[in-house]
Amino acid sequence: MKLLKQPLIYYLFVIFIVVIMGSQLFVSKDSALTVHLNQTLEAPSLHHLLGTDDYGRDLLARIIIGARYTLIVSLLTLLLTVLVGVPFGLLAGYKKGLIDTIIMRVIDIGLSIPEFVLMIALASFFKPSIWNLVIAIMLIKWMTYTRLTRSIVSIEVKKPYIQMAKMLKVPGHVIIFKHFLPQAIPSIIVLMTVDFGKIILYISSLSFLGLGAQPPSPEWGAMLNAGRDYIESYPLQMLAPAFMITITILIFNLKGDTLRDRLIQRKRDKDA
Repeated sequence: MKLLKQPLIYYLFVIFIVVIMGSQLFVSKDSALTVHLNQTLEAPSLHHLLGTDDYGRDLLARIIIGARYTLIVSLLTLLLTVLVGVPFGLLAGYKKGLIDTIIMRVIDIGLSIPEFVLMIALASFFKPSIWNLVIAIMLIKWMTYTRLTRSIVSIEVKKPYIQMAKMLKVPGHVIIFKHFLPQAIPSIIVLMTVDFGKIILYISSLSFLGLGAQPPSPEWGAMLNAGRDYIESYPLQMLAPAFMITITILIFNLKGDTLRDRLIQRKRDKDA
């Protein structure tokens, strides 16, 4: 009974990951990449459940194999972003002074410009590839995590137990990793869950613009780009990856909202 009380979005989240990642064990990569010019733009059938694309490749296989590129690359991007942004936030919130001023001025300048515009500008400097796109996104997104972490540390550093630890000459790295980091982790996890959907959108959008994954990669944004020429004659080639991008972002955004509500409720219970 307790299991049934969990939010529905939790089960959608788990089922989505299991189906997408598990399905890759039963889908041939060759069917997603091998060209069959005599089977181009075939309608859905028992052999090709979503039909084929303009090169005769199985569309369903490309969608499933493409999940590996989109989800795993997005997760890697997110982890690298956190590994860069959180330490800067811990340092800025604890040290204050010149270090805090420099970091926050850089963030103020960076966040004054829309993220996507900056990502397009940075990605344009690199050779189009999925990994250069990861670097471009990471160079922008770290600022969000730094600002969040700094705001949490700035509140904690004023509390009596931290002041007592400083008086007792507790090393700074012990205070940071034993007291500040655990306080910041719940909020960071919530932000990561919401940002995962955003990063999927950024990677797909920039790949659609030709700045990310390149053919014959089955990345969803690159598939959108390839299918736009057939939007009238064979719309399924574009609608299938578009649906996957939409439902993935929706699931992770809803999961992020659920985690945020739980965090807020936990803080209220703690303060009560």
